[in-house]
Amino acid sequence: MSKELVENGFGISFKPDPIIPIDEWSDTYRILPSESSAEPGRYRTDRMPYLKEIARELSPQSPTQRVSVMKGVQLGFTELANNMIFTYADLYPCPMLMILPTESLAQTHASDKLWPSIEKTPRIAEKIYPRKKDGGSSKLDIRFPGGNLRIAYAFTTSTFASVSRRVVIKDDLDRWPDDVKGEGNPSALADKRADAFPNKKIYANSSPTLLKTSKIYREYMDGSQAVYDVPCPHCGEMFDLNKDRFVYEWDTEHYKLTGAVMCECPHCGEKIPETKKHVMTKDGKWRHKYPDRLHKSYRIPSWYSPFLPWTDIVQEYLTALKVQDEGIVDDMKTWVNTREAWVWEEEIHATQDIEILKLRADTPEAVVPPRTALLTMAVDVQVDHFWFEIRAYQYGNAKRTIRYGRVETWTDIEDLFRAHYLDEKGQPYAVKVCAIDSGYRTDEVYEFCAMNLDVAIPVKGVEKMTVPYKVTTVTKEKDGRSFTTGLKLYLLNTMYYKDMFDAQIKRSLALEEKGQLLSSDNVVTLHSEADGTIAEQWTSEYKAEEVNKKTGAVKMSWRKIRPKAPNHLWDCGVYNTFLGDLMGVKFLRPKPVVKRERKARASNPASNYMDEF
Repeated sequence: MSKELVENGFGISFKPDPIIPIDEWSDTYRILPSESSAEPGRYRTDRMPYLKEIARELSPQSPTQRVSVMKGVQLGFTELANNMIFTYADLYPCPMLMILPTESLAQTHASDKLWPSIEKTPRIAEKIYPRKKDGGSSKLDIRFPGGNLRIAYAFTTSTFASVSRRVVIKDDLDRWPDDVKGEGNPSALADKRADAFPNKKIYANSSPTLLKTSKIYREYMDGSQAVYDVPCPHCGEMFDLNKDRFVYEWDTEHYKLTGAVMCECPHCGEKIPETKKHVMTKDGKWRHKYPDRLHKSYRIPSWYSPFLPWTDIVQEYLTALKVQDEGIVDDMKTWVNTREAWVWEEEIHATQDIEILKLRADTPEAVVPPRTALLTMAVDVQVDHFWFEIRAYQYGNAKRTIRYGRVETWTDIEDLFRAHYLDEKGQPYAVKVCAIDSGYRTDEVYEFCAMNLDVAIPVKGVEKMTVPYKVTTVTKEKDGRSFTTGLKLYLLNTMYYKDMFDAQIKRSLALEEKGQLLSSDNVVTLHSEADGTIAEQWTSEYKAEEVNKKTGAVKMSWRKIRPKAPNHLWDCGVYNTFLGDLMGVKFLRPKPVVKRERKARASNPASNYMDEF
């Protein structure tokens, strides 16, 4: 065989593949499918310049073995994982593992992202074995010469079986469980899959969650802790983008933006419009707090995204702020996690009982305060007695406990919610709805509520729920058969409503310190004769950390200050907080007063006497 033939003929096939990093491979070959991309067509790293350094660290040319990204949303990091997969499959084939939180997400990612991308990208399509029953790829097992990609999910032990993988991708890490069926921390188990490879790559990405439980936050703090600096178009100095850099005008009553959002340079004070964002990010650089650490970790908020306008991010913040001011922190927690890419720190502060009595107002017991929209009542059922609280919801979502205590019989309960309660002008009010705890004496509660359907509803607290509450139908059994009664049972997310009630109490105490309690909306107050009984019980529980002894994972839970602390009125307060939510009290507005025009009297009062009627 001639030298010329070797060089110009089939010998070309023996030349090594070019050594190129992930970002260059993606820009050269990757095609984004229209099925799952907002910008289908040729992939361009320069649309998201902050990805370039991270792509280089994930490439085999870098000695870095661990890369972690704590991120906001719409920043391109899941697609970066896909680019990593395709680059390795094409040029550096090896066994790979991509883990998503749930089976549903794994299936969706494979069908909506990976396989359409394979079909649209000729360079990788020719390498992937076709999907077929025997010997080829499957939906969750993508095979190619020299390796394969297994797409798995974190809630099953089989994902972490002892098969070695050079590349391990931990996607959306904070949505993984803390423990996998007693076998330990799934993130640590995933890392062990790569132990056999000295050139391993472990890539984790996620938006963070709670400070004490966030897995990606722990990864970030373990690494080099980089932030992305951008240059000021005016002075050239570098700084990172975060909430405190942005200035805007907004309607403080309705929590709405009233103008453009600008970024203020912390060095020269010049205001920068969003039109400069791409130029700034293109010339940006990662700044590592601990550059010598082998584990490279990055944090990037959504301010840098080319897909999310600053105005949208700020308006989301204002909307969350409005709800937070009403005592609900969930929306703000989501904003901090997914936009600011930072952990949410739960406030752990047990309210002292002596503080509660500062919430007393000037109306006596059982007197309805001004501007009341409706009354609600909650009942905590015990073995041989009941505790109750009657609450007045005022316009503006202020709430006042007008009566509370202990009674002994069901007749007492009915008398309480059938009674009329008067305001200072003698206007009568009746209880609109009464929530009765069905944890004890369940059949009695159901029977009582069935006989008082116009007012009474059974409720039951549930610790693990993904929604604030849901409604089910009570079922009964007779002769071994189940049948529905038609009675509705309300299942309550107790963590959600305890958090809300606690936040409302803390907000009210803070306003009382400023002398603004009775002039503010969304506060909790007590009638003027409230005593230590309600103060003791409203402070009977506190929020604390609970550590899993097997995994070390930390979660937050409500617990009593001491084992036998009475908490019946605290529970009643929680149920009444739910009733306010159920009745939509925060949306209630007083009816406008219609003034009737009176006709002008004639000079002789008697001449138009009948005009007054």
